[in-house]
Amino acid sequence: MSFISSFCSVFGMSSDDCIFCKIVRREIPSSVIFEDDVCMAFLDAFPINKGHSLLIPKKHYVNLLDVDPEVVAHMARRLIDLTRGVKNATGEDGVMVTVANGAGAGQEVPHLHFHAIPRSRGANFGFRFPPDYRESMADRTELDEISKKIRNAI
Repeated sequence: MSFISSFCSVFGMSSDDCIFCKIVRREIPSSVIFEDDVCMAFLDAFPINKGHSLLIPKKHYVNLLDVDPEVVAHMARRLIDLTRGVKNATGEDGVMVTVANGAGAGQEVPHLHFHAIPRSRGANFGFRFPPDYRESMADRTELDEISKKIRNAI
């Protein structure tokens, strides 16, 4: 069983049942912003704010942990276009761009997707650090050990 198959089975779906794959195949309607051979951008059907958009690869990848690096490089260029478009079209103060990788990060649909969400200063949603996170700085030795583990894992 592949990584994708096992991951999707945890979510109780196959890539054939994936809602985003169905959007790509035009089995489910969507408000498409743009698409090319690699990716597609469309409005989220359950927007946090007007203009909340999604960018997905047309090929099924669960998240950044299994995507082809060339696909994500192409998507990064298109994400810039989408972010600028969302900002200019909505007139909001900014655009929050986010991606969740795995259930522990809050990923609800097991198909790689980037959110581009227009946001005004003081909006009641968004990524927020715990209020006390700056009260104690991490130990430098511990930071160095973790950075070495990550470096070695790459």
